[in-house]
Amino acid sequence: MKELLKNLPSKPGVYKFKDKAGTILYVGKAKNLKNRVSTYFRKDYAHSSRTHKMLSLVSDFEFTETDSELEALLLEHNLIKQLRPKYNILMKDDKSYVYIEVKTNEDFPRIRVIRERSLDKAAQGEKGPVKYFGPKLAANKVYETLRILKKLFPFRHCNLNIAWKGSEEQKKSLSKGGEPEKTSVEVTNRVIDYPCLDYYIKRCPGPCIGAIDPASYRRIIDEVMNFLKGKSEELEQQLEDDMREAAMNKLFEKAARIRDKLFAVQTIVEKQKITNRARVDTDVVNVVGLNGHLYFTLLMIRNGKLTDQENFIFDALEVGEQTSDDELREAIHAFVTQYYERAGEIPREIIVPDVFEETQVLEDWLVKNGASKVTITYPQKGQKNELLELAHKNALAFARQHRIKWLTAQDDEKAAERLGELIGLPQGTPLKRIEGFDISHLGGEQTVASMVVFHKGRALSKDYRHFRLRTVQGKPDDYKSMAEILTRRLKYLTKNETLSLKKATKKDAEFVEKVLGAPTKTPQERPGSTKTFVLREGETLIGAARLTDHKRHLFSLDSIYLDPKKSDEESLLFLIKKLIQGTRDSKARLYARPNEKDRELYQRYGFREIDKVPGEIQAAFNDQKRTKLGTKKTTTKSEGGVLALYATQMGGKDNSFSARPDLLLIDGGKGQLGMVIEVLKKLKIEIPVISLAKRLEEIYVPGFAAPILLQEGDSVLKLLQHIRDESHRFAITFQRSLHRKALLES
Repeated sequence: MKELLKNLPSKPGVYKFKDKAGTILYVGKAKNLKNRVSTYFRKDYAHSSRTHKMLSLVSDFEFTETDSELEALLLEHNLIKQLRPKYNILMKDDKSYVYIEVKTNEDFPRIRVIRERSLDKAAQGEKGPVKYFGPKLAANKVYETLRILKKLFPFRHCNLNIAWKGSEEQKKSLSKGGEPEKTSVEVTNRVIDYPCLDYYIKRCPGPCIGAIDPASYRRIIDEVMNFLKGKSEELEQQLEDDMREAAMNKLFEKAARIRDKLFAVQTIVEKQKITNRARVDTDVVNVVGLNGHLYFTLLMIRNGKLTDQENFIFDALEVGEQTSDDELREAIHAFVTQYYERAGEIPREIIVPDVFEETQVLEDWLVKNGASKVTITYPQKGQKNELLELAHKNALAFARQHRIKWLTAQDDEKAAERLGELIGLPQGTPLKRIEGFDISHLGGEQTVASMVVFHKGRALSKDYRHFRLRTVQGKPDDYKSMAEILTRRLKYLTKNETLSLKKATKKDAEFVEKVLGAPTKTPQERPGSTKTFVLREGETLIGAARLTDHKRHLFSLDSIYLDPKKSDEESLLFLIKKLIQGTRDSKARLYARPNEKDRELYQRYGFREIDKVPGEIQAAFNDQKRTKLGTKKTTTKSEGGVLALYATQMGGKDNSFSARPDLLLIDGGKGQLGMVIEVLKKLKIEIPVISLAKRLEEIYVPGFAAPILLQEGDSVLKLLQHIRDESHRFAITFQRSLHRKALLES
């Protein structure tokens, strides 16, 4: 190490510390590489405990020389983003934050909440850049803000693409209260029926039907953006002017509506505190360390008023409550570079709790990143220092609140571990992913099911899934319903090493013609549009199927055969999955028309019945003869209806379905548990399963002579009740939404 240090240049650059395995532990930058890196290995240097821990693992380092400090900063930032070293201070994953996106490059701009900001300036469009506000940690707060703004300034939130095609005469007609003309706009991406309810309840001005011109709609969007920027005084003055103009023109109802908006804006603004008479846009940043995390509070001051507060969490290994001066400076440096790279706007001034040498370099980097001019200041007294103290108090409160959640998560994880012991799992078997299932219906109608997921005792809402039942409708049958949804969920875990599906070759021609018959050629087919596949168990042919490609991602399952001796559910599932993957089309829709006896089997594996069949598919079923599943007898078109399966559901990647659960939790008693065990046997899958009965909260476990009874308030019982109640809530919420939709359509 001493020899390596001797060869370091006294130039700006970036250094990387590595462990014995070559893993990069830390990336840093330096104005003088020789001086900076040498300080790490000086015996008399007072390092923090975090740095001591890192240095105990370092066995090698690399460096890259640069021409300037600014180049070193840019390289360091890019390497940290790419490598995410464990001892660097890292902003939480982008998906934890949200932005408000305003698509000002459209004729009728959309406002929406997004998880990832586009940094591609070239793709912003000719009609103006896309505006972003954020990042923000509290998504619920963002949605609530937009809900209030939509009442004040009605704007559209649909995904319709709306382009203005109207003339100047149509604009003048609209300004005088004329009737809207649909011909004045072109609507594409028609994902909803329009105009929607928002138009009729005055929450949208109706650009989709030409009820407003782009200039008038843009004024609404400008008002929203001014509000989000904290420019409330300009907004209040504009509303007052509009109100007076409407009153002078004797449009008293319009004037009253504007007056109500003005009062609502003033009520919100009254809560804001005047903090800066200079009216310089300022961000105040402070930080608290706790439990290996850094908790930042950012106070946003716009036009002299405190308009917003945002909280952020950064991962910082080995950081405790008492942070050293070096750690504090590193934390501020990490926040400035990682936050302002993705921020929607950069203020004129940033107030921080400590000063550091590379302040000028950071200011230059911020200018390079889009700001006009930025000053980073470190006040030690006066009003700005009071703001720093206020930010510190809020960061401390945020850290303590997060600590409570962290302690609760630890308790939940321990409860999950203890549950594994109670139900007899082998010692050391992790019980991380628990999936809970429930059924909901209204007198047997609109039967639905839910799957909720808990990871280490905590809800993992992104992995929740809904099911619409295919085989059970019209009368309640919870056993059959549970069998269907578990089959549809667990089918993604089935693997059969002995089965293989491949395109048929000349060697297979005799077998294919015997079980499927010769392929029928029709005028609609193009050359090569029909594909024939054979299913083998080892070297033995046990099945075959024929698909026809009808263009536009449409495929028909024209013929299918499975040896009656081998037609178990596992083989059928394998055949269907591989057929869909065989289309090699991620947007494919596969249509089948099974016989009555096979209909339920198909439905259990994801096929659903449809009312309207594309013309090409109907023609194929009219012309083609099919083979009953598991027989050699051909049948005609009169048997069965049409079922459809989307390839993205069966062949596409779903991270929730592809993950293997450590435990299944069913709401019910012995009967439900026995049915689940049968499903697992059919699919040849081994997963622990338990059920929770509501009457006495008994826990039924396969192989146990009697149910487990836990005392009320036991952490394991509380965890199981939470999963059971959450699956019930998720199922009934979905069922009610379908019921409301059915009532509206009837």
